[in-house]
Amino acid sequence: MTTSHPDSRARLLKLATYASTSTALLLVGLKAAAWLFSGSVSILASLADSLTDLAASVFNLFAVRLALRPADANHAFGHGKAEGLSALAQSAFIGGSALFLLLNALNRLMDPEPVQHTGWGIAVMVVSVVMTAALVLFQRYVLKQQASQAVAADKLHYVTDLLSNSVVLAALVMAAYGWHQADAWLALLLSLWIGKSVFDIGRDAVRTLMDQSLPPQEVDAIRSAVSALPAVQGVHDLKTRRSGGTVFVQLHIDLDAAMTLEASHQVAKAAAAEVRSLFADADVLVHTDPV
Repeated sequence: MTTSHPDSRARLLKLATYASTSTALLLVGLKAAAWLFSGSVSILASLADSLTDLAASVFNLFAVRLALRPADANHAFGHGKAEGLSALAQSAFIGGSALFLLLNALNRLMDPEPVQHTGWGIAVMVVSVVMTAALVLFQRYVLKQQASQAVAADKLHYVTDLLSNSVVLAALVMAAYGWHQADAWLALLLSLWIGKSVFDIGRDAVRTLMDQSLPPQEVDAIRSAVSALPAVQGVHDLKTRRSGGTVFVQLHIDLDAAMTLEASHQVAKAAAAEVRSLFADADVLVHTDPV
């Protein structure tokens, strides 16, 4: 749970999307040059991956900007679901990358070709690893400050890229020592890893789009905070979901039947304030029931 200001969240998320788009664009240029000189299937696969990364990052950039827009007459609950849609789209991008990598790895195993100019390829992949690692560290910092499914999905596929670049680098080093088939075998293994990442991103996106409840520890924190109010005799029908950076909470509280309408209203306001104190942005609805 996070309690920072929404303006700070918007600034950090936008910075994260700009950083990922810029990094992907630069890596596409570097890997394209490396592939033309080396002919490595792993670099070709990594280039394809970076192209999908660029498309995903550009899509993510616009999705995050949409998700940060406030509620309006046509979207009373805000635009936060755009983050879930972005994450689902990213899983499709990465899935295509994994399939492309798998097919090229199998083709190279059946029709081996020596990898040339490994020195140039190694240099470019070292740069790729360093740049991707720097981006992942920045995204990790942003996610520590702000919860964002779109940025989390973006980070997950760049972590995959970091592993991909490291594997390609290892393959080029092995090829330099005469182990040319390592290129295809490592690419094959990498396709399986990317496939797992696709499943993780897609699963989390679907959970959000299907309005899955918050994690049990957050639900328990809400229940405990409201139950601690002196006038509250019970909490029930607690419903939660997340949309972008906003948490939606609905709950019923049991109050003394002899309590006046004004007094019960003040307790409901206090309960809502307790819930809002747990999150950076929360939309809370409290219903009072007489006991």
